[in-house]
Amino acid sequence: MQFSDFIEQSNEQDSPAGVLSLMERAANDLGFDRYAYCALTCHERYEATDKPPPAVAHNFPEEWIDYYFEHDYPTKDPVILHAPALEGPFLWDSVGTTFELDRAQRTVMQQASEAKLRDGVGVSLHGPRGEIYLVTFAAGDSHPDPAAELSKLNLLAVQFHAAYSGLARTGNDPRSAIVLTPRERECLQWLALGKSPWDIGMILDISAHTVRFHIRNVYRKLNANNRALAVVKAIRYGLISTDSRFTPV
Repeated sequence: MQFSDFIEQSNEQDSPAGVLSLMERAANDLGFDRYAYCALTCHERYEATDKPPPAVAHNFPEEWIDYYFEHDYPTKDPVILHAPALEGPFLWDSVGTTFELDRAQRTVMQQASEAKLRDGVGVSLHGPRGEIYLVTFAAGDSHPDPAAELSKLNLLAVQFHAAYSGLARTGNDPRSAIVLTPRERECLQWLALGKSPWDIGMILDISAHTVRFHIRNVYRKLNANNRALAVVKAIRYGLISTDSRFTPV
């Protein structure tokens, strides 16, 4: 599945289950047949989930899940424990080189591999109010080069989280309350096309400082704290174009 197709189709879903199904398919296309979506903080909880915390949704083997909670592994799993200190995508194996793991933590990693959760990749998602989510992927029969898929899995996780949380969160649809000024929309569209604040300032004949001011306002209105999340939310809410041929005027 092309990432542009995933964006379009996930934005059209009317249920969290539909978004999950699409994400599972997209991850499979990248060679990862297992996923887990976890809420590592309690700022927002989804009423629809029947999974024990921190899991919101997953397709991990049930035998592993039963064993995992029976042995209190949520308090020992190094991926769960250290994800809040990480930003963006990371290899599970890199956690052991970045942080010193104790014997129990190394055991969790070894047993996960034995349970056919191999070559794992995690994506930490940090919200503007301190909330932290983790989307993690694994391959049942190993993956030839998980590092090569980090950037794609990062984009997949960010879009998935935006689409899923928008549907699963209770309350009114947030997009009805989001109003961007024409200049904010312009800056955001150029930001989505990969332009820096300096580039945008040159294009719009305004200062980079002014561009950053507009971008900060956009982040605040979209409840985002980085470019990727702001862009996927703006696309989801129809605030900017997904057409790569579109150039703001």
